[in-house]
Amino acid sequence: MKKYISILAGLLIAGAALAQKGGSNMNNQESKFSVDETMKRIELILHKKDIPVFAKFDHGKNAEEAGLKLRPNQVIVFGSPKVGTKLMQENPAISIELPLKISVWEDKDGKVWTSFPQMERLASEYGLEKEPVIGKMQELLENIVYQAAGIKEDK
Repeated sequence: MKKYISILAGLLIAGAALAQKGGSNMNNQESKFSVDETMKRIELILHKKDIPVFAKFDHGKNAEEAGLKLRPNQVIVFGSPKVGTKLMQENPAISIELPLKISVWEDKDGKVWTSFPQMERLASEYGLEKEPVIGKMQELLENIVYQAAGIKEDK
């Protein structure tokens, strides 16, 4: 449990740091499905693409176990060590942003949203905006989210 709390704290600190910088480094896309269904769809897409999933956090369940209430909220952590390592070789500080993450959450109105990074903007903070893989990472994130959210079909 301590391991998960440490990881959660790291994710929260990173998110807070991004939020304080002004402007958003995140894309938000509404989903046509529940949090659970959207997350299942993301996992299936990643599996089909042979992209490893490193962790999955169910913040709602964790909050409940701590005696707190939180609307459904899950995060999946995934990526390719070949891609991430190359970026970290160029600038090790980007390691705080990697592996990739997608958050799926329910707002106060019951709408379900996905949040994922704007890779070009994020990469520019590390001087990596000219790395060709950044555009491919953004395209991958968008394709995963749009398919999982029911916005478009698989290419």
